[in-house]
Amino acid sequence: MVLSEQQLQQVTNAISGLSPTQLAWLGGYFSGLSQTALVGQVTQTTPAANLTTALTATVLYGTQTGNSKKVATELQAALQAKGVTVTLSNIKDYRPQNLKKETRLYVVVSTQGNGEPPDEARAFYKFLQDKRAPRLEQLEYSVLALGDSSYEEFCQAGVLLDARLAELGAKPIVKRTDCDVDFAEPASSWQQAVIEQLPAAPSNVVSLRPNAVSAQVAQATDSFFAAEVLNRVSVTASQSDKDVYHIEFSLEDSGLSYAPGDILVVKTKNNPEFVAEFIQALGLDSSATVTTKTGNSSFAEALQERELTSLTRKQLKAYAELIGNETLVAELDAKADFEWLTDADWIDVVGRYPSTLSAQQWIDLLRVLQPRQYSIASSPSAHTDEVHLLIKRVEYTHLQRLHRGSASNALAQVELGDKVEIQVKPNAHFKLPQDPNTKVIMIGAGTGVAPFRSFLFEREAQGITGNTWLFFGEQRFRTDFLYQVEWQALLKSGALEKMSVAFSRDQTQKIYVQQRITENASAVYEWLQSGAHIYVCGDMNKMAKDVHQALVQVLVSAGKQSVEEAQNTLEQWISDGRYQRDVY
Repeated sequence: MVLSEQQLQQVTNAISGLSPTQLAWLGGYFSGLSQTALVGQVTQTTPAANLTTALTATVLYGTQTGNSKKVATELQAALQAKGVTVTLSNIKDYRPQNLKKETRLYVVVSTQGNGEPPDEARAFYKFLQDKRAPRLEQLEYSVLALGDSSYEEFCQAGVLLDARLAELGAKPIVKRTDCDVDFAEPASSWQQAVIEQLPAAPSNVVSLRPNAVSAQVAQATDSFFAAEVLNRVSVTASQSDKDVYHIEFSLEDSGLSYAPGDILVVKTKNNPEFVAEFIQALGLDSSATVTTKTGNSSFAEALQERELTSLTRKQLKAYAELIGNETLVAELDAKADFEWLTDADWIDVVGRYPSTLSAQQWIDLLRVLQPRQYSIASSPSAHTDEVHLLIKRVEYTHLQRLHRGSASNALAQVELGDKVEIQVKPNAHFKLPQDPNTKVIMIGAGTGVAPFRSFLFEREAQGITGNTWLFFGEQRFRTDFLYQVEWQALLKSGALEKMSVAFSRDQTQKIYVQQRITENASAVYEWLQSGAHIYVCGDMNKMAKDVHQALVQVLVSAGKQSVEEAQNTLEQWISDGRYQRDVY
């Protein structure tokens, strides 16, 4: 070993507390020193061949909210600590033609919505799927896929990439790992497997214990701040079919900061009454002792932190296999119609397919209840030391039972002075243009308008006027015009130049924001021709898809493009960050 025990301890102390990015930088810095000032010492102790046969690797990440980047940066640091020369790159900045030159590739990619790659990775995926994609027999690779099993197409972006690389002749060196929203543990295991598959390191390379980096990152990203509730007000009229609330939290002494477009993460628990109803349906003892990753607790306490209000076909199949219901497994495999499952919870499932599981089996089966994520509705410049949310309380009747969302109902009942655990999650892919003179088209329905309140108040606070057009949709003008007074004030100040609204239930024929876009096709196209950026926030499966199609129609009717050309134009704008979407 080149370092003495004392020197190794000094190095360990020096890097304690550094982020993965800082560790990666130090790896490159020391590598540079070894090739310059210390080259004489290196050549005396290391055979020259080791300098020319050093292992190289490329780490790519495709991310929508930053998780893939964190894991990829962590892997880069771990690989460099093992003496590997690593190139780290966002997929959008990587020339896919270079794949034919690579010999070792690691990809960390998230799945957006229901099976799509991140916006920044779409061009990369399109290149790989093209029949002209190069053969890659020289390439060894591994894929870590991040996703959310509440969506049917779980980790589909990673699945597709893994399959396509194999089709092109590349060889997997570590089997693909699919991670759910609670990704820290499987991601760490994948990283360890990657490290273990490396060729033996030269004897002079000192490991910097990459697992310590993993723990450091996990600890940093799991911290929450108990924020005081400053205000909670209903922004829908009492006659409305919806309950929508504007909620304000204090960030004073939190150390938290955010930018318009970022996300607020809120920690939540299941309502104890709902948990008791579920336990009663199971016929089990609420006080039974169960074991979780954090230790022992009562069954009822553990269920407060398990996902009970929603599930997917994949989760239903896992349950069917556990209870030995072969008929249900076969129906699920045959893609039988389970439309009732979309709005069902686990009480509905147990009612149809009675449980034979123990309390511990239920805890092992159910997903951990994840914190909820909401688009921030405030501006750090206009609302100092505060962060605001726009929340629709989820409550509906399904299968003759009343169903309630866990987080939205808890937030709808907070009182002034209550504390709610929050953290800020940067959203680099939903940001205002750097040039304040760039035109901005914002399209949102319902609570999807929240980030645009943030955008507009930020621009107003900075003295920027004009070049903004907001399309907003809701059910009824009189009861559901969210933030109506504020939009009027922003129009008066000039921070908001134009506003087009669609209230779907105020006339016989329903009208939505996508109709307003096509009705204004000529004007929208003029804005696009002048370089306008497009922002869409709202429902992924309905509103966002319909808006995308409306934009295609604008380019066809006003821009005289073919449908294929229009689709390609929008794809290019997505890749360039000119067309950004925050959909759920």
